[in-house]
Amino acid sequence: MEDLVIMYHYVMEPEEWKGSVPISPSDFRKQVEWAKEHYEIIKPEDIHKQTQKPKCIISFDDATKDQYTNAFRILKELNVPGYFTIMSGPLIERKVPIFHLVHTVLSHFKEEQIWEEVFQQVNVTEIKNKSDIYSYEMNEYRRYVKYLFNFYWSEEQSRPYLERKVTSIYHTLENFIEEFYLSEREILEMDASGMSIGVHSVNHLPYEGNPQGFYDKEIRGCKNYLEKLLNKDVKLYTPSFGGGEQSIQMQVELLPILIENGFILGFTTEKGFTDMRNGFWHKRIDCNQLILNGVV
Repeated sequence: MEDLVIMYHYVMEPEEWKGSVPISPSDFRKQVEWAKEHYEIIKPEDIHKQTQKPKCIISFDDATKDQYTNAFRILKELNVPGYFTIMSGPLIERKVPIFHLVHTVLSHFKEEQIWEEVFQQVNVTEIKNKSDIYSYEMNEYRRYVKYLFNFYWSEEQSRPYLERKVTSIYHTLENFIEEFYLSEREILEMDASGMSIGVHSVNHLPYEGNPQGFYDKEIRGCKNYLEKLLNKDVKLYTPSFGGGEQSIQMQVELLPILIENGFILGFTTEKGFTDMRNGFWHKRIDCNQLILNGVV
């Protein structure tokens, strides 16, 4: 068996969250129990540790509250570590990244309704052709909406519409941030309990081809924030969107800057098993793909 990094986002009941593809807490527990049986579940910092079984890392993106209330609780009960990556923007700037606004809007409004409200303002053919980046979404309107707000429109175009929708549910963005994201107290508790904490981003922007500019804009601030909060070096990185449409270019161009700034490992959204003995970047398998592909 090869080494495995499992990628998690939302750990909550699917009927509670329809904006993305969550995994229920009960299914999460089953997957971790399976991984514990077949792998040595390690912290990323222990990647070179000698083990009797192949290694497995349980990784989380985006630092949402459900990861504390559901995933962290289960990991503690099963006595295994997890790796959680943080977005600093919502905590420092009190600003919600576009993609989380998109997930929230899709959880509360019909995809067709959203598309009906915006399609006359866009090049429909172009969006349909390029929305295959979300091919895992079976509903075509979900693909269109996600591509439109995350990639096609600028943040300045997307944000007013999305924030208006979200505040119609949560009343204020501040309420949403308090309910939706890990708090500093929770991050500190998770760190003290043996979980690994890494950098995800400041505002969850995709890579656009300027490695130093991207590092300064999306990575440096988050790293500095976490190191001040945790009072230790933070050396782990998981890029937003796996880098986005320029993911391979990002891996090559960003690598020397990451190493220069003390990072030791990076985790992508490329699908597959990995060899933890070699390399900086490591592939991951989405938790829902574990079930769909019959790996578990």
